[in-house]
Amino acid sequence: MKRIHHDGFPVEQHNVQTKDGYVLTIHRIPCRQRKLDDHVLQKRPVVLLMAGIYASSDVWLLNGAEDSLPYLLSNNGYDVWLGNNRGNIYSRHNIWYNDTQPEFWNFSWHEMSVYDLPATIDFIRACTGEERMHFIGISQGGTIFLVLNSMLPQYNKYFKTAVLLAPVTYVGNTKAPLAKLFGPLLGTRNYISKILEGVEMVSTNKYVKKFLSMTCLKSEPPRACVSRLWPAVGYNTQMLNLTLLPDLMANFPVGGSFKQLMHYFQGYISKNFRQYDYGREMNWLRYHQLEPPAYQLEKVTVPVILFFAQNDYIIALEDMFKLIKNLPNVKMLYKLPPKYWNHFDFICGLRVREFIYNKVIDEFNFYEYHHR
Repeated sequence: MKRIHHDGFPVEQHNVQTKDGYVLTIHRIPCRQRKLDDHVLQKRPVVLLMAGIYASSDVWLLNGAEDSLPYLLSNNGYDVWLGNNRGNIYSRHNIWYNDTQPEFWNFSWHEMSVYDLPATIDFIRACTGEERMHFIGISQGGTIFLVLNSMLPQYNKYFKTAVLLAPVTYVGNTKAPLAKLFGPLLGTRNYISKILEGVEMVSTNKYVKKFLSMTCLKSEPPRACVSRLWPAVGYNTQMLNLTLLPDLMANFPVGGSFKQLMHYFQGYISKNFRQYDYGREMNWLRYHQLEPPAYQLEKVTVPVILFFAQNDYIIALEDMFKLIKNLPNVKMLYKLPPKYWNHFDFICGLRVREFIYNKVIDEFNFYEYHHR
């Protein structure tokens, strides 16, 4: 990636093929030696980062060479891997379908969980020789981690710890305007939602990206720029680093399916965290029951560190507490202290290094020191 080279870090690019034919491009920042208590550790721990919905590995780098989490991890001696899910700008190839066919886009984050993430993890383990790794996921990145380890619990043993930044699971109490407006239509089984199952949600067209970035070029971003965030995260952007908006808009959104969003809308309607609802007849054929099965979070045994915020319009506190109650191994909880911290601030918030990234590295360093 040119951005990583530009910021002064080495980078590798690898292609990973999933069992259902998608080719994912993942990026690696090879680690640098790290020291703990003046003792050089030859072991170089692996960390995998997964971004949120309609985003790519690029969003982790928006804070620049000094404050982006992957660079901070690399400077602390970690072997950093940045994953990409099917459908985003780095993963738009399938060995059987092209991205103009409905079959290509007929996926939700369930398929990312049971195909993309296992393929990525298996590749990293084979490439590095490391049996286990740390994991960091934001928003949908947390979703797919929890689904993976509930659906394929054998993968729990491949993780040392997992840091989940505002993971989206239960959304029955969400305050997100998009869910309230479109949830009743797109979160239920009907003619429109069936048609949209094979449609791309957001385009990576270069002209669309150019338009999004151009609307945010002024020093005081115009209302049109900031308002594009409102339907997703709410109307308070006091903690958002506005200087990053042009770069954010140039790198988000970068491709994905309608089905991803509709799967979350289904959770809003059902108030449950469960597999995709195909309607009673198809559910019976797929799941051998009329309603989709719930994800069994009690099977997620990885030590989990959760970061959440009270002003997160997507994840209400009631829904976060429900997740916490259902996870068997929550090691640490961090509630973001700023009153107005919202969902986008986990990537582009003011003082995000202080509030989140330094704490993440401290947790990983503590683990590595005590498991040498």
